[in-house]
Amino acid sequence: MKALVYLGPKELELQDMEIPKDDVVIKVKESGICGTDLKTFLKGHPMFKPPVILGHECYGEVVGMTSDIPGITLGDLVAVAPYIECGKCEMCKRGVPELCKNKTYVETGCFAEYISMSREHACKALKKIPSDSSVFTLIEPLACVLNGFEKIGHCSNILVVGGGPMGALFAITAQDKGINVSVVETSDWRRKYLQSQKIELCDKCEEMKFDAIVMAVNKPELVNEYLENVENGGVLLLFSGYPSKSTLNVDPYSIHYREVGLFGCFGFAGKHFNEAKVLIERNPKNYERLITHQFSFAEAKKAFSLLNHAQAMKIILRS
Repeated sequence: MKALVYLGPKELELQDMEIPKDDVVIKVKESGICGTDLKTFLKGHPMFKPPVILGHECYGEVVGMTSDIPGITLGDLVAVAPYIECGKCEMCKRGVPELCKNKTYVETGCFAEYISMSREHACKALKKIPSDSSVFTLIEPLACVLNGFEKIGHCSNILVVGGGPMGALFAITAQDKGINVSVVETSDWRRKYLQSQKIELCDKCEEMKFDAIVMAVNKPELVNEYLENVENGGVLLLFSGYPSKSTLNVDPYSIHYREVGLFGCFGFAGKHFNEAKVLIERNPKNYERLITHQFSFAEAKKAFSLLNHAQAMKIILRS
């Protein structure tokens, strides 16, 4: 099979490899490039030691099974959750299954023609989908967004700081949920995209208040700046990944006297993945507008360059 192999910062190579063998084999149809893939490509990542296959947002066709999987048969199109919690550990019992330490995983990245997994993982992670459509690559990132909405709770208006792919997906989801949303973004290309999708831009937010503010950009210095724009009893959500050992300077007055909640949000749980599938199946046109480009594996470096220069939203790769 063909696989896009990460060899180190800014180094990708299309290689011939053996098809992976495990209890279930999936022929990957399409994969999405996420922010972690981009960070790894540019600078490396402690969790992805080269040579390694990146990618974890995908769907495909079941082409091999060594035993029965409930609800799944050969030839089915499926969305693939890259990891799923155990449901039994202390984190799962405490209601934060996204922090489970006993997750099962897809063993290889999906920037390849095939992936495989254990039956244990497949029973929980494979979700049958109705059609061969790029929109189903968005189930995993949407699941992460839905985890964020769970942390926020009830709200009527949201400000998203950072209009990249995930910030835009947060805004698109808010629209789907009937929540007023606006976005702060500086990139000219992304601003034009957001305007084309009838997503409101917020250029003068200093005097405005919001039930929730989502920090979808990894700039710690902006957190306290936007804290005062959260309504009393509202939420400031740290949605973007922040650099290791970075620190925040936060006004404790807002936390204590105004009872503004400061929350983090990392990854997703199985319930979020399931809900994301339902939302996309119900309103695919709303979500597919996030996809702005499609490339082959051979064109991957061009795809990563567009993302790095903020000239794309979600990019899909095909073998």
